[in-house]
Amino acid sequence: MSKKNIQEMSNDCFLPFAVLGSFCKSLNIVGSHDTITYIIQTFMNDPCLPRNSEEILIQKTFDKFIWQCTVAYGIMVEVTSIGLTFGTLLLDLGPGVLPFPAWLPYKHVDGFSYWFAYSHQLLAGINAATFAIGYDTLIPSLMIQIVSKFKILQHRFENFYAINKTDNKYDYILKNEKAFISDCVKFHEILLSEIINENFDFVIFMQCSLSVCLICVGVLNIDKYQTFSQEWTAAIFYLGCMLSQIFILCAAGNEVTLVSSQLGEAVYSMNWTYLDTSTIKSLILIMNRSLHPIVFTSKNIVTLSLDSFTNLIKISYSTYNVLHRT
Repeated sequence: MSKKNIQEMSNDCFLPFAVLGSFCKSLNIVGSHDTITYIIQTFMNDPCLPRNSEEILIQKTFDKFIWQCTVAYGIMVEVTSIGLTFGTLLLDLGPGVLPFPAWLPYKHVDGFSYWFAYSHQLLAGINAATFAIGYDTLIPSLMIQIVSKFKILQHRFENFYAINKTDNKYDYILKNEKAFISDCVKFHEILLSEIINENFDFVIFMQCSLSVCLICVGVLNIDKYQTFSQEWTAAIFYLGCMLSQIFILCAAGNEVTLVSSQLGEAVYSMNWTYLDTSTIKSLILIMNRSLHPIVFTSKNIVTLSLDSFTNLIKISYSTYNVLHRT
């Protein structure tokens, strides 16, 4: 409240917003621990478990992609957090000046009290960033796992071999068909579960809201600092982390929507000629359900899609223009 202009205030508010986000994410993780465990165990058991070499290859492909994205995002965030915290050791802050403005209930002009407060800010920043890596990649990873399971289910539909029932094994073939359809319906119901959206929608909404503020703050800081200076470079990395954070979330949600809408095509590509009437009716129900794909939303306000990411950037830029003229 004592800041003289919007630029000074924006320079000081980005870290509290980031730490506030990490705090809410930590509460969400603790409260959703049992749910997360249940989701992981469900994906690792039948009927979601891969059953042949082709399905195993599909699963390994998506697991590798998740791992690569997690490592890339983790390196970016850790480099940024180290630069923002330990990079302050290279600055001439002056006596008694902390890396980030803060109110403390004791004097920290010099000596042990000063370095204790200094170390606390550095370690708190690193800790918040490290925790954010885990949470920011957890939800998109679960979404990509849903994508991999949809791909496996599509593979099962496309490779189901319907046998002509004119032979003497009609009852046996019909029994296999019913078992296959029952298994696929159970698989599809698991993938249509809203459990992920129900447990993380509030934090996703908060993250999208804070991202608008943090992106605006980052652009304001970039505009204020001298190009290629230490502060300017740190602001660039910070802005990149904020954009990556919201992009991977929107991209994962968008991919789930796309792949869930394509299941009907896989069902349609089956050989319907030799299928039993009851089997065909079940498949038609699955095709009808695929006309309404899975859409991840945050409090029914923000839809996780690439269009939403574009709109978020537009809102951030508009807000930046307003603040820049203030």
